[in-house]
Amino acid sequence: MTRTVYLHVGSPKSGTTYLQRVLDGNRKVLADRGVLVVGRDQGTRVQAALQVREDPRWEKLPADRRDQWGRLVAEIRAWDGPSAILSYELFSAASAEQAARAIGDLAGLDVHVVITARDLARSVPSAWQERLKFGLTTPLEDWKPPKAEAPRSEWGWRTTDPTSVAERWGAGAGLAADHVHVVTVPRSPADPTELWRRFAAACGLADVPVDLDLPRVNESLGAVGAELLRRVNERLGAPLDNSREKARWLRDTLAHRVIAPRRDEPLAMTDRQYDEAQARAEQAIATLAASGHVVHGDLDDLRATRPTGRLSGEVSDAEVLEAALDALRDLLLLWRADTEGAATSAGERSTPGAAPAGSRLRRIAQRVTAPAVDRADAQLRARIEELEAEVAKSRALHQRVAMLQDVVTELLLPADLADGEVTAAALRTYRTDSL
Repeated sequence: MTRTVYLHVGSPKSGTTYLQRVLDGNRKVLADRGVLVVGRDQGTRVQAALQVREDPRWEKLPADRRDQWGRLVAEIRAWDGPSAILSYELFSAASAEQAARAIGDLAGLDVHVVITARDLARSVPSAWQERLKFGLTTPLEDWKPPKAEAPRSEWGWRTTDPTSVAERWGAGAGLAADHVHVVTVPRSPADPTELWRRFAAACGLADVPVDLDLPRVNESLGAVGAELLRRVNERLGAPLDNSREKARWLRDTLAHRVIAPRRDEPLAMTDRQYDEAQARAEQAIATLAASGHVVHGDLDDLRATRPTGRLSGEVSDAEVLEAALDALRDLLLLWRADTEGAATSAGERSTPGAAPAGSRLRRIAQRVTAPAVDRADAQLRARIEELEAEVAKSRALHQRVAMLQDVVTELLLPADLADGEVTAAALRTYRTDSL
């Protein structure tokens, strides 16, 4: 039976995708050691977070997906092993009251909250570009991260400042200080596995031998690519007028699959943005040092360092045009790769000599479309269960009819009449006289 639950609630853009890939990629190894990775896929965790946060988008979900949080809680309680880990970064946007209710649903279990956090200056352009992937048109130099008090903000200080997240998911939710763990993202990329080791220590996984040899996925945009996407957003409207459509086509297809893989210069930030991030970082370090929370790593990793790069306004029209032409080319290759992949899966032979880019794009396409395939698979499985239940009912009815026919035959016919024609004639007479 589950005794300990680790809720990894954020922050976004702090290595969460990498950590979730390690968790999902090592499900069996972790399960064998008694650790449950909660949630069948990322989609279920996203929907659970919408429910916990009472997000308006939650009410628009199909009826059978509106209690994903309840399903995850049931999954945790039904687990035979000693611990469970639930990881999704936008739980971090929940209010203290919402966090308290979520933790209350896990009453009787030892709940620990885990918060990953990074250099707060670097989080500013990262947050801006995530907003771009959902239609933002404001240039980077004009953008201000939403304040921590903004209740619906997913990409601002509410989620990226670890002290704001810790306050709402810690004391604000009635959790003891030593049950809140802050994992800092290493400033130096010299050892790419160091973040996992810190996270594993926070979640009681230090001794579990997981496979860390997983391909890295680049979802970050550079200066030129970001400006291209921003200008596309200025021309967008219906039918990409809701979060689901924008997530599928703008973020997953155009931003992640086409623009992100191209070589590009990093994004910069303005003096105003840097000064604000620097002040927040210093305050966060002081607050966390005195908080009693368990820190895994070095709080100095949160200190603001200014990224070198370019702003939106520094990108020329010629550069945007070149990036747009590259995007058109890659979209064409992506379409070809998807078409060939569909033909191959249907048993047809793919075109010989396909471009190497096709294979790379096909792998990206498979990764991006996996959640949609999983959803369709779940729906088909549910329908199969319904049909199997109907078949079982029909089979039972046929059995009852056959038994009734045997009883009628025995009641109406003498035992020595075994001839089939005589039996049929007798039944016809009975049907005519009695019905």
